[in-house]
Amino acid sequence: MSMLSRHAGYFAVSLTLALLQACSPSYSYKEKAVPEPIQLSPRLRELFSKTKLVCFGRYALEVPQEAQLIWGSASFPSKIEVFSGSLNASKLRVENDIANLKLKSKTAEITYSQEGPIANSWQIRYYENQYDKSEGLHFFDTYINKGDLTFILGGAVEDGETEDVAASREALRAKSLRLRAPDEIPAEPGYCIEHGFFDSMLYNDQEMVNVGIFLPSLPDVSLSVSSNKDAYADYSPDEFEQTERHELSLLARIQQAKDDQGIHYPSRTVLREGKRDVQHWHGEESLIKRKDGTHDFEWALVGKPKDVANPSEFGVQMYTKVEHNTVGAAKAASLSDDEAVALWDKVLSGLKFRVKVPGAPQGSYYFPKPSQQGGGTK
Repeated sequence: MSMLSRHAGYFAVSLTLALLQACSPSYSYKEKAVPEPIQLSPRLRELFSKTKLVCFGRYALEVPQEAQLIWGSASFPSKIEVFSGSLNASKLRVENDIANLKLKSKTAEITYSQEGPIANSWQIRYYENQYDKSEGLHFFDTYINKGDLTFILGGAVEDGETEDVAASREALRAKSLRLRAPDEIPAEPGYCIEHGFFDSMLYNDQEMVNVGIFLPSLPDVSLSVSSNKDAYADYSPDEFEQTERHELSLLARIQQAKDDQGIHYPSRTVLREGKRDVQHWHGEESLIKRKDGTHDFEWALVGKPKDVANPSEFGVQMYTKVEHNTVGAAKAASLSDDEAVALWDKVLSGLKFRVKVPGAPQGSYYFPKPSQQGGGTK
């Protein structure tokens, strides 16, 4: 090859690289914690041409009309379970649960098994074993039948409470529960659970919720949201702020994994990684592409224990190339890098509180709407 041809080849390669760099979007931030916008592709614009709100816990999320909300666990303040079954089915469930408690431990003690605090309900109180009794770990389960569904509200006698006080508290919680249609988004304060809603303006109790979002037209894409308001509540405020908060952040955890694993840390392509605000939540994100082509995106907030407006743990995850609930099992990702980042940003922009909570600034919630507050913008 002549010197001229070699230089011509080098120039062609350089020009190609320059054109590719000019055409590719910038997976970066236009300012601190604000990402550079990535345009939705035609098929994603079509997907989001019709949207709806879904609610879970205290949150609401704007999603495509086709999206399906997949419920995980929920606690308010204790674990909540719901199953299909009439009043007779709920009675059978009570009998089975009592039998299982006694099968699990010979020293299990049922202290109460009677009609519950509201119509069509039953309540059992129990010690799971002799050790729990000595420690005062007295549990309540309230079975509430509403039509073809039964809700089980778990509870317990808390420190410093008498059994009567605990029973009164559980009765108030049972009375605040009502049925909710899947497409109903209540506009009043409270907590959304699967098929139900707690009408409540109390914010001191523990709150946890975990849900997934399934998009039928993008079956290999997995989206999930989780929140735990009172995680790390056993830390003092000073201890948490000075030591734990930084160590628990997403970027700190990633760096710690790199340090621990060294050369064995998995190969990855970083699309975008850094501070990321979602509404008023000052979190961090990591958008990577695994070696096998899987998109692995995460956003996480480390808030403040017992702060409903800034929950201790709050996070969103998205994966592509998912099949049979296994990340990476699909043959290929259905989204390009551009589409994955654009979808991610679109979803995060629609995550807000359903209703204003104490400490939440305007714009971080769907209700009340600005027109209901005397003007302003969302």
